[in-house]
Amino acid sequence: MNNQAPLPKDFYLLKQPGFADPDDPNRPNRLCICFSDVHFTDGTVGNQSADSVVWENVFNRIQDLCTLHNIQELTLLLVGDVADMIRTAQWSENGVYPWERDDSRFNGILQKIMQGIIDKHSGEPKPCDKPGFFYWLKKLPQALGARVKIQTLVLLGNHDKEMFADDTTLKMFYEQCLGQPVPKLTEAYRQWVGKMYFGDENHYLDDTQHVPWLPFYWADRGFRLFVTHGQWRDQDNSRVIKAQGSLPGWQVSDGWNLDTWRQLKYAPFTAACFGDTVAAGVLSGFIYTTKKKLNALIGPTQSNQQTTPVKVEIERLCKTLDELDLYRPTYAAVGRIIKDTWRLRKKGKEFAGIRKIIEDELLNSIHTWLGWDFTLESATPTLKIGLRIAKPIVSVMSLLGSTIELGFLYLMMWGMTQLKQGIFNFGDAPSYQDMKKFPTFLEAYRDYGFRIHGEGHTHIPLEEELYFKQPDIPEDRKSYTYINFGTWRDQIVIAQKGKYRRRGVGRALCVLDLVSDTSVECIKEKDLNKRGYAYWIEDILTWGDHFDRF
Repeated sequence: MNNQAPLPKDFYLLKQPGFADPDDPNRPNRLCICFSDVHFTDGTVGNQSADSVVWENVFNRIQDLCTLHNIQELTLLLVGDVADMIRTAQWSENGVYPWERDDSRFNGILQKIMQGIIDKHSGEPKPCDKPGFFYWLKKLPQALGARVKIQTLVLLGNHDKEMFADDTTLKMFYEQCLGQPVPKLTEAYRQWVGKMYFGDENHYLDDTQHVPWLPFYWADRGFRLFVTHGQWRDQDNSRVIKAQGSLPGWQVSDGWNLDTWRQLKYAPFTAACFGDTVAAGVLSGFIYTTKKKLNALIGPTQSNQQTTPVKVEIERLCKTLDELDLYRPTYAAVGRIIKDTWRLRKKGKEFAGIRKIIEDELLNSIHTWLGWDFTLESATPTLKIGLRIAKPIVSVMSLLGSTIELGFLYLMMWGMTQLKQGIFNFGDAPSYQDMKKFPTFLEAYRDYGFRIHGEGHTHIPLEEELYFKQPDIPEDRKSYTYINFGTWRDQIVIAQKGKYRRRGVGRALCVLDLVSDTSVECIKEKDLNKRGYAYWIEDILTWGDHFDRF
C-alpha cells in the first residue's frame, strides 16, 4: 500500500480483476465520471428524469473524453436514486405501500415497477422516440471498443432500496438496465459487497445466483475520491434504530459509523423511512387517483369528440399533476394545486366537478397521510410532536368545510415556501463543522489519500473547499473539496411573477488519472513519475417547454 495508513475499521475497497491497482505507479490512463439522482421511473405518475435527448449528448461526451485522453480504464459511478421504486402509481393502485414488505403482493409490485422502468429507459426505442439512458449505457462498450475497459457501479440511494427486498427485481436491474448478468458478477465484487454489509466476504459466494446489494460507498485513492449517496445525514430518509440487547442503536446525529451499520445490517438505510417513502406514497397516490377520476369525467363517449373547455382543462390539469413531484420544496406542489382549485372557482359551474375532485382527493390524501400508523412510527421525535399537534387541527378544520381547510393548508404551504426562499434561506451548503464529520475529511481517511468527497441526494449542485492545519509543514498540506452532484432529474422552479418553469441541471464530476508525460523537455527530474491529475464539473442546464405553464 505504499506505506499508506491502514484503512478504518469495516471500510473496504473494490479491486476488480483486470483493472489496475490504484496504488500501482504504472497504471494506465484512467477516467472516472460520477453523476447522481437520475430517478428513472415507470412513468405512471409523470416523467421525473431528464429528457432522453440529453442522454445521447452525455454518452457522446463520455466517448469524446475517452478519445481525447487516450483512456484505457473508465469508471462510471451512479451515486444512488437510479431506479426509482417509489414514484409510481403501482403502490396506490394495488393498495400496498413501500413499508408493507410482508404483504404477499409486495415482490410482484416491485417486479412490475422495474419492468416499467426497463420498458421506458432500457429497451429499443419506439419509432420517433429517442433511446433511454440504459440503452446508451449498454451500447457504450461497443462504441468505445476493446481498448477501453469499463466498470459501471451503482450506489444505494433512498429511492431504490426497495429492490433489496426482492432478488428477482434486483436481478432485473443488474441484467436488463446495467447489462451485467448476475452469474458473471466478479468474485471480487461479491466479496466487497458481502464484507461491506455483513462483514462476511462469503455472504454472496455461497450461491452465485444470490444477487448482491448495491454498494453503500465507493472510493479510489488514485482518483483521490470517496463517494456515497448522502442519505446517511438526512434524518427524514434514515431510520432511527434503537439499541436492543447486544445490538447498538443509531440516529443521524451519531454520524458516519460503519461498525454500527454493519452490526445493524445497514437497517437505517434499507428499511422504510419517514421521508420519501411516506411522502411518495401520498403524493403518487394523489396524482394517480385524481387523474383517474378527472379522465373519467371525459368518458369514452367524449374522448373522440370535438375539444371542449372542460376537456382542455382536464388535459392541462393532468399535465400539471404529472409535474407535482418536480417541485422543490415539495410543499410548494401542494400550494400550486390549491391555487389551481381557486382558479377553477372563478371559471363557472361547468368546472365545479373538476374542482371538487381535486379538492376531495387532496384533502383525502392529507388525512390518509396523517392517519397512517407508519407516518407517526417512522417520524423523528421532533416531527412526532408536530404530527400529534397537526392531526387534531386538521380534524377541526375539516368540520368547517373544504374551503376553509384548503385555505388554511395553502397559507401554511405559502408561508413555508416564503420562509424557505426568504429570511430563513441561509443556503443549502453544509457548514465547515458539518463537513469535518464527512468520512473523506476524517483524519483516518485523509491519511489514506482521499481529497474529494462526493454525494448526491439533496438535488442541489454544490461545491465547497476545505482547509486543515495538519500536517504541520505547510508544503505537505493538501486541498480538499466537497462536491454535491445535484440531480439529472427535472424540477419545477418558480419564475418571475409567481409563474412556473420546468428546468433541469445535470452535473457530472470528471476525474482524470493519467500516465506522466515524459515528453516535455522542461519537466523537472523530481516530477518524472508524477501522474497527470485533474478533476472538474460539467453542468448541463436544460429546459423542457412541453410542460411549461406561464
